[in-house]
Amino acid sequence: MDPIAVDIRLIRAVLGTELRVAPGRALMARVVSTDGQGRGSLSIAGALIDAKLPKGVQAGQELRLTVRDVSPERVVLSLSDQAAAAVQAAAELPGGGHIRVAAPSEEDEAGARGGQSGAGRHTLALVYDAPALGAVELRFELDPGSLRVNATLAAGQPATSAAGAAGELRDALAAALDRPVTVEITPRREPLDLYA
Repeated sequence: MDPIAVDIRLIRAVLGTELRVAPGRALMARVVSTDGQGRGSLSIAGALIDAKLPKGVQAGQELRLTVRDVSPERVVLSLSDQAAAAVQAAAELPGGGHIRVAAPSEEDEAGARGGQSGAGRHTLALVYDAPALGAVELRFELDPGSLRVNATLAAGQPATSAAGAAGELRDALAAALDRPVTVEITPRREPLDLYA
């Protein structure tokens, strides 16, 4: 995975001179933009920082970064293991959309560690960034006796259209897998910012 390089003066301006920028330090960042050519911008602690970015990083992605190297000119950051896996798993689809593996939820990780509720259950979470619909979050839960599929997408027409096709998807999956299938469509609840 290619490193992320940023100007050290910008990092110090954001973090303040009282905080050391040293190898091993962890930072959270949000990808604001990418140009597809390896350049883009990150939001770190609310400040916009130009950066050299690895391929596969998408605008809007939240990244956990670790300081790898510090020189007088720049700071080299690397993606955490989970973030790197999510970036590497991103794939471009026909029509301009992208699909990537979503980070596992705490519930998924507990089940994978052998919790009783997770015995024999396998979970896969994907995010499909559709050009017309926006982000479609897909969650598949497969256990020995059934498959549950949940699709979360924007409220309104996208969710209504998906709900209309849910029965057809359920029937096709049940026939292909020869087991009961449940398909649930959930409208995404967008955050509401209120200011006085």
